[in-house]
Amino acid sequence: MNPKTNFEKCKSFLKSFTPYQIGYLVTVLVLAAVVTIFFPEMMLESTGGVLLIACSVINVIANPVCELLIAKQSKWNFIVDLVFIEGTYVILALALGWYTLAVTCIFFWIPIDIVSFIRWSKYPDAKDENLTQVKSLGWKKGILVMALVIAFSLVAGSITMNIPGAESSYLEAFASAIGMVNGVLLLLRYSEQWYAWFITTILYIIMDISAGAYGLLIDEFAMLVNTIYGTIRWFLYVQKEKKMKQAISAQIAAQSEEA
Repeated sequence: MNPKTNFEKCKSFLKSFTPYQIGYLVTVLVLAAVVTIFFPEMMLESTGGVLLIACSVINVIANPVCELLIAKQSKWNFIVDLVFIEGTYVILALALGWYTLAVTCIFFWIPIDIVSFIRWSKYPDAKDENLTQVKSLGWKKGILVMALVIAFSLVAGSITMNIPGAESSYLEAFASAIGMVNGVLLLLRYSEQWYAWFITTILYIIMDISAGAYGLLIDEFAMLVNTIYGTIRWFLYVQKEKKMKQAISAQIAAQSEEA
């Protein structure tokens, strides 16, 4: 069999979008367009300005796209995040005094996007090249992860409290910590990353309301919907793969007994 050309791969990828996924993206884009055109001040209440509003709009559009690609188990989510999200979010975070988030974008998210894309490329699904194999994390590792999150939040919160202009330091630090945990779990392809992302999104909603960035709430609530969708989709995939492996193991065992 001849390997697929880049055009054929692109065509296959676009065909993989379901009616729900297309409808989800169209809805988010329409809402973002309406808010941007008719209520531009809602994108950022203070320090308004073309650059920050533009960054807000790009984030509103790119974030749901990125999250939907994660739900689809697509490695291309990391490219969308790297190109369209991190740079604009650094500008927003610095302008709003979210210094911990700005630092984590520069020194954590950009490098981890690159590493994650390379790593995910090594684990394509055996039947569908548009999917990446994902797995589940045990409860013991989950407890360890939460302990590390609490420790990081306390330390980062104490540091950012002393930075002039920083607001809601512990809330900001906790959002950064949970987000970083989500990034690591995503890098390792663990389905539990959705739980971390759910908490992160809730914290972002609180921070956006506090900053008066009501336009960004379109983004956050869209991602909440996608988080539920992604959690179910990954869970079903992991369960299907687990049953398949058990069936193969049982078949091998039966063949060994017959031999």
